[in-house]
Amino acid sequence: MAMESVFIVVVVGLTSAGAYVLGITRLGFSKSGLWLALGKACECVGLTLIFCVLNLAVAMFAILVMRSLSGRFVSLYIASDTTFFMLSWLQALALQSWREGSRRHHTSEPYDSELLHRQP
Repeated sequence: MAMESVFIVVVVGLTSAGAYVLGITRLGFSKSGLWLALGKACECVGLTLIFCVLNLAVAMFAILVMRSLSGRFVSLYIASDTTFFMLSWLQALALQSWREGSRRHHTSEPYDSELLHRQP
């Protein structure tokens, strides 16, 4: 592994360990909640990859359509911009948050109303 890669892994490892210690000692986070958070992070990575593939496919299709309609050469390298990856990540975060909010809203409403209107 190159020295730069080792450096990046060490820095990320240190900040992750620091965040773990801070979360447990100062913020009162549970140790078991970390596994749920890691699961959500993996879910977000998967959604990011899905959005990356979809954005790349749409970009390539649009470029090929522009080529055929204009008769001019349009490079596919336009679709390799790293901005697509960052925006795909934001799309994934938004979709994940939207889904979580919708789940809480749909599952809590009947449960809350059932508790409020329950007769002994």
